[in-house]
Amino acid sequence: MQYKTLCASVLASLLLCGSLTGCGAGMTMQADNLTAKVKPQLASGTTPDETFEKAQTAFALHLMQETVKTQPGKNLLLSPYSLMQVLAMSANGAAGETLAELEQALGGIPAETLSSYLYGQRTSLPVGAGNQLKTVNSLWVHYDADRIVLRGTFVQKSVDYFGADIYCAPFDESTRSDINNWCNEKTDGVIPEILSEPIDPNAVLYLVNAVNFDAKWEEKYEDEPRNMMFLAKSGALPSVQMMFSEESVYLSDAQAEGFLKPYKGGIYAFVGILPKNGMTPEEYLAQTDADALYGLLQNAQHASVKAGLPEFTCDWGAELIPVLQNMGIRTAFQDAADFSGMNAVDNPVAISKVLQKTHIEVDVNGTKAQAISLSETQDSAAPPPPEYTVILDRPFLYMIVETDTMMPVFAGVMNEFAS
Repeated sequence: MQYKTLCASVLASLLLCGSLTGCGAGMTMQADNLTAKVKPQLASGTTPDETFEKAQTAFALHLMQETVKTQPGKNLLLSPYSLMQVLAMSANGAAGETLAELEQALGGIPAETLSSYLYGQRTSLPVGAGNQLKTVNSLWVHYDADRIVLRGTFVQKSVDYFGADIYCAPFDESTRSDINNWCNEKTDGVIPEILSEPIDPNAVLYLVNAVNFDAKWEEKYEDEPRNMMFLAKSGALPSVQMMFSEESVYLSDAQAEGFLKPYKGGIYAFVGILPKNGMTPEEYLAQTDADALYGLLQNAQHASVKAGLPEFTCDWGAELIPVLQNMGIRTAFQDAADFSGMNAVDNPVAISKVLQKTHIEVDVNGTKAQAISLSETQDSAAPPPPEYTVILDRPFLYMIVETDTMMPVFAGVMNEFAS
């Protein structure tokens, strides 16, 4: 029996302009793919280092902290990696206070440097059988040149650093359909729609990112899941299917403990974090800081861990502007926004929507896959590694991380299970 994790995220950022001109009534046409007209140039990738790793951890934690405040006690699933890419693309077209706020929220790294880090990371991640992370970006620009004309430097950076596809579209119902179809295709049908309502007539640009993660476990589960009770945040005791395994990486700090369970190939891993002393995930997030979380993830201990992970799924979505405002990004959403590095037309634009939809699924895969075994020889006099037990049978936090940098691709909270 083989188990796997399936995750997908789609994030869209919408920019509006103040004036309203454009297509005549009833005009409908499909979006034109302009990507072939932009010749990619060799981007300079920066190898991820401690500065970048800490910036990613700080951004992911701050995002989680502010999001749980808006949905206390709920299940949630964010993709910090997806959001960072969209905001980094936006920062490449920002200036002045707008740029400063974006850079500060993204870990204090200059926009061009952050783009180089993200490119270096994206191009260094291998994709193999049983272990797959796909991330794609696209820009959808209104064809009305009186309202928006993207600057060549902004387009070039979007293509070079982020591999973005560029589409010119009428921003009518056909464009909404095109964007949703793009999302459906890039997430293998897991998230078929990001835009559920008609496009705002003032909209001039969408920046869209999709992340799709599908991986089998490194070591298969030997036993069938067991029926267990889960002490939910609400006090309910739903029955869950608990999967038990012996893991070899233990995580611990003063307020939480957890385990790391690798996916096939060891490039990515599931991290389960259980707050100590009866703390809720929300309380844990409120009391921790970026250095503490970075230390928890980076200072893993080799130990024997009896781990219990329940099967679960989560579909989540939200408008993230209130969260981002609490993270210090404010000007980008106001009339005073400065995206002059993006729009060559003297027509101010601002971000009016930041939408994220995510899906995670941990369940039986049914596909046979060869597990990798590791035999380790030790000095017979060496003491055995310590043993721990971490059973996720009450509200917990979890992440899907890239193990080289411990980048949180996905991060979530499970507070409730259906009865």
